[in-house]
Parts: sequence; structure tokens; C-alpha cells
Amino acid sequence: MKTVALLVLTAFSFLSLAAQDTTKVQEPEYTGTVFSLDPAGTLTPLEKQQPNIQSKVKAFGYGGAQTSTIYKGAKSPVRFKAGQDIQFVIRAGRGVDPDSLIKLNVLSVSKDQRSVTMAKIGSMGFGGVKSTNGEAQQALNFKKYGEQSYTVSPAQPLAPGEYAFTFGQYAFLFGIDAQ
Repeated sequence: MKTVALLVLTAFSFLSLAAQDTTKVQEPEYTGTVFSLDPAGTLTPLEKQQPNIQSKVKAFGYGGAQTSTIYKGAKSPVRFKAGQDIQFVIRAGRGVDPDSLIKLNVLSVSKDQRSVTMAKIGSMGFGGVKSTNGEAQQALNFKKYGEQSYTVSPAQPLAPGEYAFTFGQYAFLFGIDAQ
């Protein structure tokens, strides 16, 4: 009788483990989309915008120039609290190194737009072109999530401000509010 009970218990345990293995996590439907991930596993879309590139010349070029990526609106409608443990999910596909494709930029806010400076040119062209891309980027941690996605989390807590994930031709924006 003990042997039968042990066999039934072992079979039940195996079936429970098999059922857990077949449970799939919710993944974004499309490659290149970013969602926030809550503790219950629910995905919430971030604000999605197509970036606008803008170049400004100072004093007819004698004062230098600057190229920036501009986003509409001074504040994203998607908000998180400072100190909150936030995770994101991005579908990148199989065999893709997400760190080579996905960037998180801190944005500057002025009037009714958010921006990040991509390059600067010195006065009258002296000093050449200085790429500033990367100066506003935040380090990220990636972990496999589901079959074709990754969880993405900031390597350091994010300060209050506006942020943009860039991946492909779109940006996915959110903001961090002080507690």
C-alpha cells in the first residue's frame, strides 16, 4: 500500500512540475516593443513616439551646432515612483544581443518637449564633431524572459526625470516622480 501511495505522489509531483514548465509568460506581440512588467506578470505599454531629429546652428554656424532627438510633450503619461523596483519587457527575437540594440536615455525637459543631445560641433567647426550619444545613457541589466523576450531593469535606481528606451525606429517613454 505504501508503494502505491508513493507512486501516486511521485506521479502527481511530476505532473505538477510538467504543468509549471508549460506555463508561458505573457510576452509582447511584436518585436521592438517595450512594456512595463508588474509583479503579477501583467504587461503595460509605455508611451510610444517616433523620434524627431533636430539640428540647431548658432550664429550662422560660427557659434557651432547641436543635433538632438526631440520627443513631443514635457512629461510622459506613464509614471513610476523614485525607488520603485521597475522592470520592463522587450521582445527582441532569438539570438539577439539586447545590450547592442536597446538604450535607455535620460531626457532633458524644456517647455513642451523632451530631448537628448546626440552631437555637438564646436565654434566655426573647430574641435570637430563630438558625439554626445551615450553620455545620457543608463546602464541596463537583461535577463531572458519567455521564448523571444528579455526583462530589462536599470542597473542603478533611476532619479526623478524623463526617460526614453530607443529600439529601432521608435522610442518608448516614461517618467520617474519623486516619492
